[in-house]
Amino acid sequence: MTDLRGYDDIKARHNGAGQKESPLQLVHFGDMRAQLDGTPLVKGLLDRAQTSLIIGESGSGKTFLALDLALHVAAGLSWFGRRVTAGPVIYVAAEAGRSIENRVAAWRDHHGFEDRDLPFAAVISPVDLCHPEVGDVDRLITAVGKAGFALPALVIIDTVSRVLAGGNENGPDDMGALVRSLDRLRDDLCCHMSAVHHLGKDTARGSRGHSLLYCAVDTEITVAKDDKTSIATATVTKQRDGIAGGEIAFRLLPVELGRDQDGDAVTSCVVEPIAGETPKRRSAPSGQAGTALKLLQNAIAEAGGAPPDAVHFPAGRPIVPMTAWRRYCEIGGLAAGDTPDAFKKAFGRARDRLRSDGFIGIWDDKVWIAAPDGDKGT
Repeated sequence: MTDLRGYDDIKARHNGAGQKESPLQLVHFGDMRAQLDGTPLVKGLLDRAQTSLIIGESGSGKTFLALDLALHVAAGLSWFGRRVTAGPVIYVAAEAGRSIENRVAAWRDHHGFEDRDLPFAAVISPVDLCHPEVGDVDRLITAVGKAGFALPALVIIDTVSRVLAGGNENGPDDMGALVRSLDRLRDDLCCHMSAVHHLGKDTARGSRGHSLLYCAVDTEITVAKDDKTSIATATVTKQRDGIAGGEIAFRLLPVELGRDQDGDAVTSCVVEPIAGETPKRRSAPSGQAGTALKLLQNAIAEAGGAPPDAVHFPAGRPIVPMTAWRRYCEIGGLAAGDTPDAFKKAFGRARDRLRSDGFIGIWDDKVWIAAPDGDKGT
């Protein structure tokens, strides 16, 4: 890979050496052309000059998926059948620390890389990307330079909550500072920036914290695991320059690394793609979920409106406020005879089931019925 800029030049520029105000770029209509020669990292999914978010609940497999992506890029191996542009990778294991070594060792053994080296390195120290005065962005750039690689193709931050370093993830100031740090790392290192993040308590509303982070990323991948089958599905829930909804399915395969001092097995896991098609939408919902869907259809038919002109909403699909759907469910007897608390739980279960199965989309307390091809929303 060609090193376009030296690390010393990057540091000097941000320490003020030779720094000048540059004019804002302006492109006239007549000069605009289709950009056909992109810089894909994973063809059709991630671009080199972009930022992505991999989100999911604890135990969903999101970190293993992120590490699997990182090592496939470092090795130049296709990822879930998608062509990969090989390049160095830096993995900021702010949450895992040294325990990432077992995960990497499992991947290396499973994929037959015991006798091969890869341009991959992990930062295992705490990193603060929320408080610029600490200087950890510069420290991270220095650490990347000391890895001995060309500029990285991919840098992964795992996790958002750890690099916020006590910052308020629900506050626009702290989340904005994090986004600025990610932008600077992406631009200065000429790489794709990806971050691992948790879902909120209300999983239907997407990632935890202020929506500023979601709005800043180009691609969001949501990972959910079916506890009955142990199959995890990673769904593209945002694609700024493409169509969301694509899915990949995988399970975590245990790998024995050796024996500890007591003779007990030491294990980790690797990502094992599920062959063939990913799980399709289940048959028509029954029970309370089926009742809730019918009542949503009624609510939209009687009180639905056009969606806002925003990337979060599918064009042409009418929406209703969540409160309106809930009111229809109360009147329509979703949980007839139950207490208010029981109704609240029943409605929440039906809503979450319909969304996870791809029947509805939700954003900003607005809800719509998803298209047959699985437009789930965020």
